[in-house]
Amino acid sequence: PAFAIQAADVVSFMIAHPAQPDDSPIRFEKRAGVWRIVQPIETNADQSTAEGIVDQLAGARIAQTEPGSADRRKAFGLEPPKASLDFQLANGAKHSLLFGDGDFTGDSVYTVVDGGQSVSLLPQLLSTSAAKSLDDLRDRAILHVDSERVASFSLKNAGGDLTVSKNKDEWEFAVPAATLAGNEDVDSLLQAVANAKMISVASEKPDNLTRYGLAAPAITFTVSDSKGMKATLIVGKKDGASYFARDISRSTIFRIDEDVYKKLSEKIGDLRDKRVLHADAAGLQRIEIQNSSGSIVLSRQQDKTDEWTFDSPADRKGKPVSSWRVLNPIGSLRAEEVFDHPPANLLAQLANPAIRLVLTGKDGKELNLRISKPSGDFVYAQATGNGAIYELKKQIFDELNVNAANLAAGDAAPN
Repeated sequence: PAFAIQAADVVSFMIAHPAQPDDSPIRFEKRAGVWRIVQPIETNADQSTAEGIVDQLAGARIAQTEPGSADRRKAFGLEPPKASLDFQLANGAKHSLLFGDGDFTGDSVYTVVDGGQSVSLLPQLLSTSAAKSLDDLRDRAILHVDSERVASFSLKNAGGDLTVSKNKDEWEFAVPAATLAGNEDVDSLLQAVANAKMISVASEKPDNLTRYGLAAPAITFTVSDSKGMKATLIVGKKDGASYFARDISRSTIFRIDEDVYKKLSEKIGDLRDKRVLHADAAGLQRIEIQNSSGSIVLSRQQDKTDEWTFDSPADRKGKPVSSWRVLNPIGSLRAEEVFDHPPANLLAQLANPAIRLVLTGKDGKELNLRISKPSGDFVYAQATGNGAIYELKKQIFDELNVNAANLAAGDAAPN
């Protein structure tokens, strides 16, 4: 071992690049279990990178030693060294490493350990870590948020104001209207922000916010966890292909990429629940389909719940059904767009629907769905008791505009 230490013993370390005098040394300190950069700026370190460096120091093993005469050190790239890494332990002990060139294998690097007279070969990965820049070593998260722990959030952008909170397993809008949000869409937004990294730093201090468009931000995104802890990201002006932004708990002004900006520009239509039916397909007991072929009624077998039979037409009563041909489309009914206040032309298309579905659950309650004739690449649907109209891909119409012969048992459901 290069050092007889444990990773947990390291309380500070400093990386310098003597061959590049314009680069300021970067000093790290562990405070309350968190690695901080304290020089040349004060900011959080990237925790995984800092922990990785400490783990590498604790696990570094010398593969070989060489004589350390002056000419040999120069030949090994150690006069001056490419980088240095000094660190201190909790007991006050100090250690140092000087890094030179890599050896011919590419797996090791020439080093001087603790100012020794010999040159030691250590893993190349240590040298790679010591060569990282300040931007590579600092915390680059745009907002410290755990997407799994978010209980609510608000989003203000060009599309208006949104407030969304989690109720058990469902996301719900409180503003602008009380309605369900789409779980997958909300989770995608939260994960995009939680995983996003700043592209670059524009300023270490929040000076002249107007210059960056942050005095009156175009986007304000605030998340809260179950304990009431909040974090807020604001987004300002565009700068080339990126946008100025700031986590208001930190002084740094940074740039975010366009993908994150687009996520934060989503409106209620992007995030709202687009499920047409909230029925559990596994709980359905009876399905009635009325379409251009007439009326078809299917029922689930009471003693064989995975099997369905025809109730009508009469000539097929009791015969088995390939139920997946109906259950699969019903289970995947997801709108491309939702019209909470549908215009008259859409309402007119559903005045005389092309397809009607009547779904009966275990409790005997019926759920009715009307589907229009195709209009270009889309059809429109409306469920009883719901004023919204859902725009669906025409494929749904093709799948449900079936006749009894299409549903007769004979092939298995696709994987």
